[in-house]
Amino acid sequence: MDAFPSARRAADSPSSDADSPSSDADSASSNADSLRNASASRDLAVARWLLGDAGRAALAALPPYRFDDVFALTARLRREGLDADQAAAALTLSRLRTRAAAKFGKRAGSMFFTADGYEQATRLSVGALHAARLVEAGARRVVDFGCGIGADSLAFTLAGLDVAAIESDPVAALYAAANAPGAKVTCADGLATKLPDADAIWLDPARRAEDGRRISSPERWNPPFSRALSLARDFPLAGIKVAPGIAYHALPPRAFVEWISERGQLLEAVVWLGMGAGRAATVDGERLDSGAKAADEPAVFVAPRALGPLLLEPDPAIVRSGGIARLCEKHGLAPVSEGIAYLTGEAAPPHCAAFEVLDVVAPEAKRIKRSLAAHGIGRAEVKKRGTEVDVAAMAKRLSGRGGDAGVVLFSPVLGRHRAIVARRRR
Repeated sequence: MDAFPSARRAADSPSSDADSPSSDADSASSNADSLRNASASRDLAVARWLLGDAGRAALAALPPYRFDDVFALTARLRREGLDADQAAAALTLSRLRTRAAAKFGKRAGSMFFTADGYEQATRLSVGALHAARLVEAGARRVVDFGCGIGADSLAFTLAGLDVAAIESDPVAALYAAANAPGAKVTCADGLATKLPDADAIWLDPARRAEDGRRISSPERWNPPFSRALSLARDFPLAGIKVAPGIAYHALPPRAFVEWISERGQLLEAVVWLGMGAGRAATVDGERLDSGAKAADEPAVFVAPRALGPLLLEPDPAIVRSGGIARLCEKHGLAPVSEGIAYLTGEAAPPHCAAFEVLDVVAPEAKRIKRSLAAHGIGRAEVKKRGTEVDVAAMAKRLSGRGGDAGVVLFSPVLGRHRAIVARRRR
């Protein structure tokens, strides 16, 4: 058998190297690299234009962003002398600034964003929490590793911290310097650069693939979680932003891990090093200790009990931090079934959605509709835990006309799948 058939054929062939498959592949790769480099150069040039006087003037002259106006505005900008890339960039930034108001308030109107940078940027209110943790722990100078468009750097500077920010993407680095003018921003590969001396480091590993999909494996983040931990250990204090769904067993036991939510939305988790050990939830700015003594400690089991007058849904940050047991102990609550984060009790504690239980029926559409009608409910929100119910499809089947608003919650109740007909208290 020929051990190197392709090599032998290439050597015996009268055709030129340019006609060989390997040469074609090399040429295609080289062309792709050239296109990427050219695109990156254009992006950088446009970013510099946006940051300059001409770009800022063009942005200031734009009306509030409306999708329906895009074609007309594009034509206007081209007539005013902007090239196609400049016009597109100005309108894209106008759109992102409009969206960013939810994260940055009035500041959004003067900030600079890439599309990916906006999606991954920390809300200013959450960045303020990060900054407060570092200040409380005694930090004065912080390295913002992989700062993106500078959202956390901005929060750190507003808290009075001295910030050295590092970002490998040239456009994002330019925008970070504009968004957080008090920070010293360096465009460099942080993994190949000697990091400055500081009291603390903040790391926010990239957790999305090039196609925008979330990366679930911590070792596929950039940098990998293990590498982030290694970098963190060179500093007295560190914070590493991680996916809120990270498993307890993946957490370093001597870390303090904080799950952060606002208005019922779970936003992130942070692994804090140099700040003790355990887990907590921070809900709308209020920190709630879970009772765990180590970050990787399993959640405490709480025995379920029969459904009472209220069904309660704790804030997702409390659930993820393993704080169910402490919440139940403090307020006399219990799960409705083993391993289910729907609770039951006589009164509604803070940071829990509360539902008044009206009926409990088999999880069948006909029975549920009869119960809804009997209680004068015409419009029903559908929620679920621990069941495979298709929420959207079930909501459509249960939709009616007139009557009060209600809620149908699908969940095991003492191990048996049930539909709970209820009214929302809050």
